[in-house]
Amino acid sequence: MRKLLLISTFLFLVNSSFGQSTKGWLIYFGQSNFKNSKFNLHHELQIRDHQVIGDHQQTLGRIAGQYKWKPYFQVSLGYAYGYSEAEGEPNLPFSEHRIYQEGLFSHKVSKLGLRHRIRVEERFVEGQEFQSRFRYCLFLDIPLTNKEMNKGGVYLAFYDELFLNIDNPMTESLFDRNRAYAGLGFKAKDQLGLQLGYMMQHVGKSKLGNHLLLSIHQQINW
Repeated sequence: MRKLLLISTFLFLVNSSFGQSTKGWLIYFGQSNFKNSKFNLHHELQIRDHQVIGDHQQTLGRIAGQYKWKPYFQVSLGYAYGYSEAEGEPNLPFSEHRIYQEGLFSHKVSKLGLRHRIRVEERFVEGQEFQSRFRYCLFLDIPLTNKEMNKGGVYLAFYDELFLNIDNPMTESLFDRNRAYAGLGFKAKDQLGLQLGYMMQHVGKSKLGNHLLLSIHQQINW
């Protein structure tokens, strides 16, 4: 009953607060783990909309090889492909290829789970010059009903990610964007979680944007 009340309250607050100005993102995060190996595979798909649904903004896919250097630290080398469209008409579609390198450090403070992610991206955007970008993200997970966050657990999820331009001929600004997120998560299985959350994004000098995110988080053990 407590889990249902938490989820219902969160849905009501999101629905009543942001209205038609909200953009919608549907995300799948997957990780394939291989038995007795320090190597694993990250696979990800994001479908983003200029509205909650109905006006495609971007489809973004990522795949990366990961190596678990230590139990608390892993590194990644990955590739991403994005297909984007402008809001409304005409769509003005364009593609982007990215190569990225990443380090992820995880630790706990009491029952709180923290992760620090550093990512460097080399970006090849259709019709634009080469660009590169630095990203730092701090994640925080707070279990509400289950300390170990396994099957049946409900938790709060937060993150804040800063994007900085390393090399971008289109702007002289170091700041690219910032994303702040708060969500409610549910562990349907030990290896499968669902999150519904709100993200506020600040891009360059533009006004703040509201985003509603629904994400699936899966671990696959081989």
